[in-house]
Amino acid sequence: GVPLALLAIAVTLLGFWRTFFSQLGHVDFVHQLHGWLSTGWLVLVLVQASLIGFRKFKWHRVLGWSSMAVFTLLIITSFHMLTLMLAGVGPLAQPFNMAKIFGYSDVTALPLLIIAYVAAIVFRKDRHVHSRLISVTLFAGLLPAAARMFFGILVLTGLAKIGSMEEMLNGLTLAIHPTYIFVLVVLGIAIIVDWRKGRLRWPFPFAFTWLAIVYATFFPAAHSQWFDYLAKAIASLA
Repeated sequence: GVPLALLAIAVTLLGFWRTFFSQLGHVDFVHQLHGWLSTGWLVLVLVQASLIGFRKFKWHRVLGWSSMAVFTLLIITSFHMLTLMLAGVGPLAQPFNMAKIFGYSDVTALPLLIIAYVAAIVFRKDRHVHSRLISVTLFAGLLPAAARMFFGILVLTGLAKIGSMEEMLNGLTLAIHPTYIFVLVVLGIAIIVDWRKGRLRWPFPFAFTWLAIVYATFFPAAHSQWFDYLAKAIASLA
């Protein structure tokens, strides 16, 4: 809904301000395209929720079907960003051991994003399920921005440092905890609100369970041999 879309936009602006929004003149085309597609998706969800609120159902349907093109490009550019990040290519290149921390988050979030959007189309005639599935796409796409936002907060509070690669790696590792806790808390609040109003549907509990499992397995999996193989295979596509 509108509150979740506004929250996602705010976190995205904060998380990517230093590396994207304040550096637009220095960002290459590929990153510009992905950045604006990602931001555009958040705005699109906000507009769609607002159209429902104003009972503009025809425009909601037209914009909804048009979103397929935006979503397809978003997934393509998201996967491309993942390959570049893991391959250490680009102006913001990171060492593999640092990149794969974000990589595990992306590898597990992209399937959730796709499942939520496809299911939203399938269940488009059930407005309660449909709207919550679209909201789940916000949570799936929120993780990279939230991680950077919390990393920035940790740096400002002196709990993390931007110095050596080891210090940044430690800071990014530390930022994973508030990132997933934040997203799970917001999802938990949404579930409780729905439950108390008697309109709880399966998408929010499904997303909560998915992300809780990702968080519980994050560090063992991100540092495992099998994920090393997977991450290197993805990096080879860059």
